[in-house]
Amino acid sequence: MKKCILIVLALGLFTGCQTKTGTGALAGGVLGAGTGALIGGGKGAAIGGAVGALSGGLIGAALDDQDRKIMEEQSPRTVQRMDRQEPLTINDIIKLAQGGVSDDTIIRYIDDTNTRYNLSEAQVDRLHKGGVSQRVINYMINTGR
Repeated sequence: MKKCILIVLALGLFTGCQTKTGTGALAGGVLGAGTGALIGGGKGAAIGGAVGALSGGLIGAALDDQDRKIMEEQSPRTVQRMDRQEPLTINDIIKLAQGGVSDDTIIRYIDDTNTRYNLSEAQVDRLHKGGVSQRVINYMINTGR
């Protein structure tokens, strides 16, 4: 029984969601359920999981808000475009990367807006120099195909 709990805990901790809110809820729920199961059995696991998911989700949501505040300060035009679901420019992508926004979030915005990029070598170089990850650049390149 304890081995199963440890395996579930390990899997839950190394699995993430697309948002920090989701990841926080998942991690909190897994830790709460595992702790509750170890301490109080089945009922403890259910209560611990619920409490952990709620608190983890609240912590994750605050981090999502923090990313937005940072981006509003650094590049309000990028945030405005995102709010209007407009395609992100290369400058927007660079600003997001420099603002510490995760690759998953950047890729999700590109996907949500169905933006297609036909990047030149100079643009790819500019993205690299701007601190955009190779993963995001590859995703952008693949949208043009």
